[in-house]
Amino acid sequence: MRLRRPDPPDSEIVWCMNLHKTHPGTSLQHLRESYPDSRLVLIVDGDSENLPRYQAVGREFRAQVLPGEPYFNLASGHRYVERVLRQGLAGPERYLFKIDPDTRIWRRFSWLPDFPCAFGTLETVTMAFGVRVGHPPNVQGGCMGYTREVIEGVLASGLLSSDRCVTNAASGWSRNKDCEHMVARGKVHDDFLSSWAVDAAGFPLCQHPEIASYWREAVPNENLAYVVTHPHKSMEAAKPHAF
Repeated sequence: MRLRRPDPPDSEIVWCMNLHKTHPGTSLQHLRESYPDSRLVLIVDGDSENLPRYQAVGREFRAQVLPGEPYFNLASGHRYVERVLRQGLAGPERYLFKIDPDTRIWRRFSWLPDFPCAFGTLETVTMAFGVRVGHPPNVQGGCMGYTREVIEGVLASGLLSSDRCVTNAASGWSRNKDCEHMVARGKVHDDFLSSWAVDAAGFPLCQHPEIASYWREAVPNENLAYVVTHPHKSMEAAKPHAF
């Protein structure tokens, strides 16, 4: 049984990044050095005042820029996740990657999963309070990969609803002290929500050894063991393109 697809071409991968008061140019430059022809989507999460700057970034890096409502909160966190996933079905690609403006791409993937799953760096202990994540584990949000079958299954499941993700968050995606802390403040952990939805829809969450995505500090990568590392906060703050 074949489980790995070696070095999928650019045409099989779409990259999606949410933007809000950020400078994504350095991250996108690194991405385009390794994946020059992949479809790239930049979603502006309510940050209308910076839209002209993001549109200029989009033109430079051949990215589609989508202005959007500010969904990054508890009341609409499910819409935030859904909006990203729908970009995975807007084209013919097999794989969707959701990355952050402080995510770095170093080289091409040697392989990607050739079976339905979501994948990345799996967290079993939370970063803020250091408690068990609970079931399911969390695909850390700096780099979340999805196969097309997973996106279709999650969107068809009805799990990304206000009832399941807001009213009944405590019996769903909010499964540890870190999540409970965010819910109490009216905020959302979109990666915990997305990982829960993937699992609840019946798909596996898998560790990919070439992704090293963590919350506070990026791991060294001098030998290029990793394709992806996160976070690089100084990179996000940089403005190398006058944007």
